[in-house]
Amino acid sequence: MAQRDGCPRVKLSWQEALGEEAAAAAVAQAQAQKPKKSKSKKASPKPQPKDAKPKRKKRHPNDVRTEQDMDAIAGFDDSSENELEEEMDTFGGAGFVLVDLESELEELALVATEEGFANVRVGMAQSKQKRNNKKKKKEKKTEQKATTAVEPVQETTNKAKKTAKKVRQAQKLLETIEVEDVEVEMAMIETEKIKKSKKKKKGKEGKQEEVNAAATATTAAKSTQGKAKKEKQAKKEKKKDTAKSNTQGSTGNVPKNDKKPKKRAAKEKETMELEEKQAAPSQSRADGKPKSTNRGNRGNGQVTYSEYLDRDVVIRGLETGGLLQGKLRVNAMYRMDGYITVDGLSMDILVKGIQDRNRALDGDLVAVRLHPESEWKALDDEGDRRAVVSKPMSSSAGVDQNALHSLWLPSVETEKCFFKLSTDEENSADMLKQSMSRLNERMIESRRRPTASVVFILAQGNSNGFIGSLEPATKVKDLTSPLSSNDNYAYFNADDQRLPRRIRIPRLQLPDEFVSRPLLYSKTMLCFCRIKAWSTRHQSPMGEFVKTVGEYTGIETGISAILSKHGLQSHTLDFDSSILNELDEKYGTSGEKWEIPPEELQKRRDFRDTQIFSIDPYNARDLDDALHIRALDDARTKFEIGVHIADVTHFIEHNSLLDQEARSRATSVYLANRVLPMLPRILCEKLCSLQPQVDRLAFSVVWQMNVDGTLVDGAEPWFGKSIIRSCCKLDYGSAQKMLDGIITSDGVDEWEEDRRPIPGANPSITNATVIQSVKDLWSIGENRRAMRFETGAVSLNDVKLVFSLDAKGNPTRYGSYELKDSNRLVEEYMLLANYLVAQQLLRAHGPLAFLRHHPPPVSRSMDQALELLGKSDINVDGRSTKQLTESLERVRQDCGETTFVIAQALIIKPMKPAEYMVAGNGASPDSWRHYALNIPYYTHFTSPIRRYADVVVHRLLQESVVGSSSLDAENPESRMVEFTSVAQNCNEKKMTSKNAEKECDKVFLCAYVQHHGDVEVTGVVLSMGQKSFTVYILELGLEQRLFLQEINLKGSWNEKTSQLSIRLPVQKKRDEDEDTKSGDHEAPAQARKYGSEMLKLSFMKQLQMRMSTTKKMPLALTFTVIGEKS
Repeated sequence: MAQRDGCPRVKLSWQEALGEEAAAAAVAQAQAQKPKKSKSKKASPKPQPKDAKPKRKKRHPNDVRTEQDMDAIAGFDDSSENELEEEMDTFGGAGFVLVDLESELEELALVATEEGFANVRVGMAQSKQKRNNKKKKKEKKTEQKATTAVEPVQETTNKAKKTAKKVRQAQKLLETIEVEDVEVEMAMIETEKIKKSKKKKKGKEGKQEEVNAAATATTAAKSTQGKAKKEKQAKKEKKKDTAKSNTQGSTGNVPKNDKKPKKRAAKEKETMELEEKQAAPSQSRADGKPKSTNRGNRGNGQVTYSEYLDRDVVIRGLETGGLLQGKLRVNAMYRMDGYITVDGLSMDILVKGIQDRNRALDGDLVAVRLHPESEWKALDDEGDRRAVVSKPMSSSAGVDQNALHSLWLPSVETEKCFFKLSTDEENSADMLKQSMSRLNERMIESRRRPTASVVFILAQGNSNGFIGSLEPATKVKDLTSPLSSNDNYAYFNADDQRLPRRIRIPRLQLPDEFVSRPLLYSKTMLCFCRIKAWSTRHQSPMGEFVKTVGEYTGIETGISAILSKHGLQSHTLDFDSSILNELDEKYGTSGEKWEIPPEELQKRRDFRDTQIFSIDPYNARDLDDALHIRALDDARTKFEIGVHIADVTHFIEHNSLLDQEARSRATSVYLANRVLPMLPRILCEKLCSLQPQVDRLAFSVVWQMNVDGTLVDGAEPWFGKSIIRSCCKLDYGSAQKMLDGIITSDGVDEWEEDRRPIPGANPSITNATVIQSVKDLWSIGENRRAMRFETGAVSLNDVKLVFSLDAKGNPTRYGSYELKDSNRLVEEYMLLANYLVAQQLLRAHGPLAFLRHHPPPVSRSMDQALELLGKSDINVDGRSTKQLTESLERVRQDCGETTFVIAQALIIKPMKPAEYMVAGNGASPDSWRHYALNIPYYTHFTSPIRRYADVVVHRLLQESVVGSSSLDAENPESRMVEFTSVAQNCNEKKMTSKNAEKECDKVFLCAYVQHHGDVEVTGVVLSMGQKSFTVYILELGLEQRLFLQEINLKGSWNEKTSQLSIRLPVQKKRDEDEDTKSGDHEAPAQARKYGSEMLKLSFMKQLQMRMSTTKKMPLALTFTVIGEKS
């Protein structure tokens, strides 16, 4: 102790200084406050009095995990553990501020005198008062910290999340954290104990226990890694989720063009690890039913969807009829509804809501389980009721079967075209038929539409990805503000309205441009993303960012986006260098090294002296077909017809790299400004293309025909490899001028010189002989065409847009493509060649024949279209293809071209697309039929340069020519699997390329309107609703639904007449007297009078409309109503 001035040095003990009674009381108080000596020798995280036991290290009895266990669960490394430990010590250490009274009293032992003893007592009193004040302050602070730790341990959880985030960014991986339910319960139990302790204990001992309990709860909170927080968040949002469950989410109920839904106010709080967790492996209960699902919950770690069944269970269910399969179609106008068409059922199955759809997307092939009949949807509409019992349309009803037979002369023994089924397979097939029959009967009796839930995805419809825009999870201030540091992901919204909204994209995958300026990126850039995983625990899937496509403006960006969306982006890439190098080595860069091998000259039939020519579009380069015709008698009653197709398979070895690439692409894609080829250009434009005046390898079909268009009975067609030399390259325009008499043997000015036969090359081939051959082909083909339609064929053609482009590729003009007689001439002979080849394949290969079938239309939809037309006195008979064709022609003659176009457009909608198939996969020979052509079988043979299906057919045909059969192979079942896979891929690529071509046409239309201004078009009303109506744009062949709110119109709906009236703004004319008084012939803008008028809409009413584009990105066509078309 320091010596005080003026005080003698007399040493007293502190007991003597205080007195006996005061000293005894002080000792008792100190002992009461001293903790018991620790029996554990383990060092504490922070220095403590040597005899104090840190209660904060005491674990809950249920917490049996070690520190290493907790590290393994959380995925933390040592550095993150230490950081988190320090943060938690802030709470844990608060309960261990102890007062060592004995130590302080020793400090107050003084060397005192008689005079100084009074000072000692005064000093002791002051010291005691300070101690009490200090103790109260620390106790208050301890209570506050304990309360903070007790609340929901939220602050600790936030800090733990920040630490976990640093670890994730350092590791550049998104780990998955799984927390057992018992851990969550443990944390909640500890929190409840703390709250009860706070209410019951108010003394010093109670406060001390609160602090200790808080430390224990903090340790438990560390082990759960934020799980308790999520449970609380789920409770807070329970009411909000319940309210939203009726609509399945605001983004799911709003039609494409209707008012945009409000964004969610609170962003999702799940960690990135749990969000990226993929759906659990397929599981099912013992009874084969999917596990139960909590349909009310929409995330926050709760189950939203059912687990999928095991594949084996699904296969057995499909075989017995317990499950059904079909392709899912999502309603683009109301994406909560999906429909599945099942072969054998008279109406579609409804999949209602996102839970029943169970993570399936539009186009997926799914297995579904029907709901109980009590949950089926009642059919209130009388038209729907009749549709239940309607039968599939027939293509042969009312047709003269003898005439049909003489036209095609079918000669296939169908019983040999199927693999023999085993007894089990036959029993399964019988069970399935019986199940379908019973189901149809139930639908008829109940007058209800079946509903179902998806239990398995058999095949994904689109695994390529989607085009859309990114959206920050947290709203940013302006275009220059960066992405919030708290955002672990962003939202991706696809342009396709049938897809789920707000697909989550992890932050680490986001492009730098978006992270730095998310709002600017969202408004200007298109991006391409895929769905990576979709857990049962989350309403929306986890996505994967692939690339930035480019700015919204520009034709090339639009085309690139569309091709990526449809999985056709590979068509824009060059072929593999190994493929190109091999072709260059064999044939040279432009084919100059290649010549026909001598052995091929010996094996092939030589048609080089025969007059053969091609007829194609004017700018075509891939010329894959040519024709010849030759009279067989002087009376010119019989003719030899030859169809010669480029021999692509000579240049493509089966299963080579080139063959695999062609198989993958499956088709060429034709855009307004270029062609994306299936084969390298050296083949499709040089060596395989049937260019004039050069020798080319071909695969030919030659048959005999009567002048009336029928086949010569008993004359078998010839199939074989050949060599041809085309005499000239005709286009549809020049061939049409020959048919119209504009181009004659004496007047060839309209015939371009470089497209005529070369004089002297072959004395028997002249301008006159070519013109005569074209006319002969048309004469015979026209007769056959007429007979085809008389025997039940139907032809329905969509509008095909064509564009004129300037040097920069911008559209300067557009219009619809007009089919000419010269088009129909070529079509007629290609159809017949394809039919004859299909017949040859069935004869030679039976069940392995590669065919193209066209199923009948959806009967219910067809009935509705015919009923709608009938209400306007437009009578179309759809009982068979023959009646359909005849009645449509009467509509054209009696009602005019516009009415015919609308009727045809309505009838096209229920039509199903034609598809490739393997004969043995059909249920019966009826499954081979081509509905539109009304023939028993058909295939594609005539375009191998641009269709891979034709390549397969060429190989099978060659096997039949040389006398081999696929059935003779060691394992024909393996070829069945191969051909089935090829057929599926060709079907998919055919459909996607067709859709991509149509969407690219809209890109060029938008570009045209941008450069040339708005365009007036004619829209014909097809249907009406309370808030929208649908029109058919005649000039574009486009069906467009218009929502009143989107086009800024008000309307009124008449419930009795089901009629919509819209209010159009109009400019009223000024009175002549007012014009005279004003002295102006044109009144100023502010003086003009404006008003409105009501326009009643009705089916087939023609409207004058204005076509423009959206002002904001992305660009899209928009239509507004000007008035009724006069």
